[in-house]
Amino acid sequence: MLELRSDLVATVEQAPTVNCQLIVRSELLELPWLDLVARLREEADENPALELEIGPPAWEVSSVATWDAEPGPSPSESAIERAVERAPADYDLRDELHQRAGWVMSGRQREIAAFLIENIDGRGYLATTILDAARELNTEPAEVEAALRALQRAAPPGVGARDLRECLLLQLAAMHDPPAHARALVERCHEIMEGGVPALQGSLGLTREQLEEALAAIRGRLTPYPGEQFRPPWHELLPGGDAAATPDVILRLDGEQIEVELVSSRALHVRVAEAYDRLDRRMRTRDLRAGDDATARARAQARAARQLIWSLQQRERSLYRICRAIVRCQREFILHGPLDHQPLTQARIAEITGLHESTVSRATAGKLVMLPVEAEAWGGRSVPFSVFFDDALPARTVLRSLVAGEPREAPLTDEQLQAMMRDEGFELARRTINKYRRALSIPSSGERRRIYRAA
Repeated sequence: MLELRSDLVATVEQAPTVNCQLIVRSELLELPWLDLVARLREEADENPALELEIGPPAWEVSSVATWDAEPGPSPSESAIERAVERAPADYDLRDELHQRAGWVMSGRQREIAAFLIENIDGRGYLATTILDAARELNTEPAEVEAALRALQRAAPPGVGARDLRECLLLQLAAMHDPPAHARALVERCHEIMEGGVPALQGSLGLTREQLEEALAAIRGRLTPYPGEQFRPPWHELLPGGDAAATPDVILRLDGEQIEVELVSSRALHVRVAEAYDRLDRRMRTRDLRAGDDATARARAQARAARQLIWSLQQRERSLYRICRAIVRCQREFILHGPLDHQPLTQARIAEITGLHESTVSRATAGKLVMLPVEAEAWGGRSVPFSVFFDDALPARTVLRSLVAGEPREAPLTDEQLQAMMRDEGFELARRTINKYRRALSIPSSGERRRIYRAA
C-alpha cells in the first residue's frame, strides 16, 4: 500500500530584496542641481513634515566639507549667482554666426556684423532694415550693406536674407550645380503673383516641362527657412543634449589649494518640521503606539522626511568624494588649461574613492563644474564632468590653434593638419583629424578658402 508522508524540510535560498532608501539615494545622486530642486519641491508639497528653503543660508545639518575634509571658508553669497552667469548656454545659430564672422571680419565691419547677427531671427532672416541699422549704429547705409553682404557670404547659405527671394538666391549662389532655370525663376518670382505660372512661363521662354522641373528642384533643394535647418554642432566643452543651466560644483583657489564647494550644500536648507519631529520623538521615547490614523500618518511622514534627508546627505558625501578625487588627478588641467589634461577614467575615480564605477557614472552624468575664477585658463568657465575624462581634449585644443594660425590664402588640409599634429606629438589618423575638426565646428579647407575669399 502506498504510504503518503508530509515532511517539513528547511532550505537556504537567496531572495532579492529592495531597499527603498538606497533606491532614493541612487535617484537623487543622478539628478543635476535644477532637477534636484524640482524633486525636493515635489516631496515638500506632498509631505508636510518636510520643510525646504532654497537660498544662500547654509544647511543646518553637517556641512559636506566636514565629512571628508577640513572645512574651508564659506563662499560669498553671490558665488552661485556668478556661477549661473558663467554657465554655458545652448550653442545656437547666432553663436555660429559670431564665430564665422570673427574668421573673416575685423574692426568696424565686425562691429556692424555683430549688431546684424543679433537681429537675425530663428528662421534665419534679418529682422531690421539697412536704414534702421545705420541709424542705430550711427554709420552710413553703405557700410551696413557691405557688412551684411560679407556676413551672408560667411553664414550658412540663405541666412541673413531680408526676404524669401534673397534667401533663395543666396542658396543658389552657394551651389556648385544649381538647377537649370532656377535662378531666373526665383529672380522673377513676383510675376507668379501678378499673372500666375503661365505668365512666368511665357516671359522666360520655357516649356511646361522645364518650368515644372525647375519648380520641383527649388522645392526639393532649397528651404524658405534656413535658420531652422541649423543644428548646433557638438562642442567639446558642453554636455551632450540640453546644457544644464546651473553648475552643481564650484571650484575655487585658496592659496595653493583647490577647494570643492557643492552648490546644494550651501543653497539648500532641509529639515523635518518641528511639530512632526517632536511628536515622533515623544512617541518613540515613551515606546507608544499611535492611537489613531492621523498620528500614525504624521509619524510616517516624519520618518519619510528623515529618510529623504539621509539620502540627500549620502548624495552629497558621494559627490564630494568624487570631486575631491578628480581635483587631485586633474590639478594641472584645472590650473593651467586643456594642454595639461591627464588621462583619467571613471574606473580610476571609483578605485580612489572606493565607490562603484556605476556610482561615479551616475554622480557625474549631466552635471556641470565651475572652474576657478582665479585660474587664468578658465576664468570661471563652467564645464561638464565629462571634460575631466576626455583624453582627446589636448589634441583638439592643438588642432584648433593650428587652424587659427593658418594662412588664409592656403588653408590647411586634413593631411597637412595630420602631419603638423604628428610634429606636436599626436599620432592621429586622417579620419580622426576630420572627426575632431567637425567636433570643433571647423569647416573643411575648401569651405574655409571660400569664406576667406569672400571676405
